[in-house]
Amino acid sequence: MAAQSDTLDMSLYFGDMEQRLRFCTTLLDQLKKRGCVKIQNHGIPNEDIQRLFELTRQFFNLSYEDKMKAKRPAQANPNRGYSFVGQENVAGISGFEKGLGPLTTKDIKETLDMGSANDKLVDNIWVPEDILPGFRNSMESFYDKAFETEMHLIDALATALGISATHLKSLHSKAENEFRLLHYPPTPASKLKDGKSTRIAEHTDFGTITMLFQDSTGGLQVEDQTQLGTFRDIESSGPTDIILNIGDSLQRLTNDTFKAACHRVTYPPMIKADGDEIIPERYSIAYFAKPNRDASLLPLEDFVTDATPCRYQDITAWEWNNMRIEKLFAGTTA
Repeated sequence: MAAQSDTLDMSLYFGDMEQRLRFCTTLLDQLKKRGCVKIQNHGIPNEDIQRLFELTRQFFNLSYEDKMKAKRPAQANPNRGYSFVGQENVAGISGFEKGLGPLTTKDIKETLDMGSANDKLVDNIWVPEDILPGFRNSMESFYDKAFETEMHLIDALATALGISATHLKSLHSKAENEFRLLHYPPTPASKLKDGKSTRIAEHTDFGTITMLFQDSTGGLQVEDQTQLGTFRDIESSGPTDIILNIGDSLQRLTNDTFKAACHRVTYPPMIKADGDEIIPERYSIAYFAKPNRDASLLPLEDFVTDATPCRYQDITAWEWNNMRIEKLFAGTTA
């Protein structure tokens, strides 16, 4: 299906009050309708994003032996380090309240997961500096810039929802997020045909919002919130676009005012599913903004009324995150 995700100019958010409110209300409207929205002029310099993709390619072009020097721990948590193709199985989790998993689909992708350099609980896992000079410093610097943009977007959502931006931002103040580099190797289209393999299976993200950067290969699809079951191709006009979607945590906090955006990565639009073509390699980078680990995901009082009673039990963001990640790596070995 054709892409229907509008592009928003975030420079409006930094403009006068009228421009700011227009951006906020449009952001809310598009997320409710389309499940995601593309954002330009978000404040992260284009050259920083271009450099990020360059370093991402350099990392995944390393030998398997060198990448495995940053291998993730054998256990599911913490979610840090390098995961080889097939180690993570997104089909092991269900689309939120959709009953889709667990399945046996294999993900044809490799990843590197990181967090804040100042995380007091979980350390990042890096390849040695002499293998990829400047890589760690660039990743840590980009993380900080993404966090700044995250807080602006959370402020914008709170403004549109008519709730306290100060409170919503306080739930995200510790930057206890995850930052992921992804590489999808070239794959014969026929390999995805029988459903036993995919690039990423249908799923929702665990956190509050996800900020995604992707190359021009294509294949990302997001479920249309006005036509559940219908997935739309989401193409970016360039890797500097942010593709923003809502995750499970915001769905819980808003008591289903928002629905987490179900999405997947499959054939690019120009590739025939029953053909003999090779799907080109694809690179993307995801910044998963999450509530502080100790934050409660009990719906905020603003969204609990007699007409909309509380739909969720109390659980911390850390408990929810770990429950979901454990299913991603069930049955895999490092």
